[in-house]
Amino acid sequence: MRFLKRARRRSLFVVGALAGVSVFMSGALWNRTQAQESDSTTEIAPGLWLRSVQRQTPNGLVRFWLVKADPKAFELGMEIADKSNAQKKRSVRNLAVQSGATVAINGGFFAYGGAAVGAVKGNGVWQRLPWKSRTALGWNSARDAQLSPLSGNCQLSIRTADGKIRIQEAALNGFTLPGQRVAIVDGFAVLTSQFDRKYTLKAGEVAFAAGQLPLQSGDVDLTKGAFWVVAKGTALQSLDLNAPPVFSYTVTTAPNWGRYRTVLGAGPRLLQNGQIKTTEVEEEFRPDVLARGPRTCVGWDAKHNWLLLVADGRSAASVGLSIPETAQLLQQLGATEALNLDGGSSTQLVVNNELVNTPSGFDPVNPTRPREVQVSNALVLKPVGL
Repeated sequence: MRFLKRARRRSLFVVGALAGVSVFMSGALWNRTQAQESDSTTEIAPGLWLRSVQRQTPNGLVRFWLVKADPKAFELGMEIADKSNAQKKRSVRNLAVQSGATVAINGGFFAYGGAAVGAVKGNGVWQRLPWKSRTALGWNSARDAQLSPLSGNCQLSIRTADGKIRIQEAALNGFTLPGQRVAIVDGFAVLTSQFDRKYTLKAGEVAFAAGQLPLQSGDVDLTKGAFWVVAKGTALQSLDLNAPPVFSYTVTTAPNWGRYRTVLGAGPRLLQNGQIKTTEVEEEFRPDVLARGPRTCVGWDAKHNWLLLVADGRSAASVGLSIPETAQLLQQLGATEALNLDGGSSTQLVVNNELVNTPSGFDPVNPTRPREVQVSNALVLKPVGL
């Protein structure tokens, strides 16, 4: 009996000690969590703010930045890596310097070769066509902006030697039609000076330009003439190589999109009228695009302030965000409309020519330095009138 009492006292001591350790550990964990969490806002310039946040979530620590720009002081623009070569890429920092922007983030998706995947229209000129009717941002100003699915095509009008007019869908600055990954075998491609300075014809291709004899081999100088048309396969059957046809082309989209001088396609959509609305299913995004990782987003709030969100990911310092988590966060931050941009290793935030976040992946030359991935285009914030 005495043994049982001693055992009971010993058990109570052990339980008490364990409880004390538990309280201590909980306190230590709480203090460590508190130390990791932070939230601060800096005014970069009058009308431009940068909020920096570290926050614990059920999935781990997340670090993100929110840029808010008063449209009366700063305007949103798009900087294309190279206006004369659709295949070229540059780092976001380089694009910020190139444009003279105060803030820059990476923009839309791009292929391994460098060409943008999705709608790109700058200064009123289409460079790339919409892709799979995915969501695009079109804007002239903060109060004249739209987020919605966007489809479009390049309509080529051909007046042949017999005087007949033929309307043909054509690729624009590339050799795949919108929403397709298969290269054109029989058809037309319109190449402008934004595609590149030259194009080398492949076997079976013929290039036409206004006022010039068709070329059947060699290099096409894309700087001569407003645009060139490259035809291949059965598309050549209706053309007379000795009497060049007359071409014209138009990019056709929904009527209300024609007024926007700047358009950038990306996706999926995140918010609509302040409500979470993600469009990953209908826009056919791959699972890896939706999974938790680094994020870059653009949107605006009820007062039409531009909002740029960048979140680090794929590291112990920040696990990143999934698409649903990103939409929920932006809603909490006051966004009413929001669009997901290219993320992952492309995610970069540059302020006053300095890289603010830590991109995932490391420089192969210097492994201690984050790798600044080169991108096709960037969204930039510049003072109004600059």
